Amino acid sequence: MLSFFFYGTLMDPDLQAAVLGRRLPAGISVVLAGYRRRLVTGQDYPAIAPAKNASVSGLLVAGVSPAMAARASIYEGDQYDAVSLTVTTTDGAACDAWTFLPQADVRLSTRDWSLDTWQQQHKSRALTSARTFLSTAPAGGLRRAETVWQTRRQR
Repeated sequence: MLSFFFYGTLMDPDLQAAVLGRRLPAGISVVLAGYRRRLVTGQDYPAIAPAKNASVSGLLVAGVSPAMAARASIYEGDQYDAVSLTVTTTDGAACDAWTFLPQADVRLSTRDWSLDTWQQQHKSRALTSARTFLSTAPAGGLRRAETVWQTRRQR
């Protein structure tokens, strides 16, 4: 199984379940040092970028299967790359986790992003979109992505 660091909309348990295909146990609070979270320009979701003296809070979610990771990759799309980073728990333990970093052409605004605001203003539409998108995703693409995640899990 794989562990993921979710820092944006996938911290929401309902969206997380819709994207991954089932509900997992609640994640634990962690921090990613050396990054900042901002809204993606023109969007209602965030991305993170390296930043000195900054940190991003999020959730460490364990027990993600390669099939679930494939669904997350399809959901995140081609503008994001999965990378393994080290996050820190509230008791100071370091943990490696996969996360999705935006590619260089993804532009971040100067505005911070709030999960609470997103849940109030955008969650309902995002849930509908995610369910529709993933239910129509080509099976071949999901199988290819799952194969990639099986390989990553073995590393």
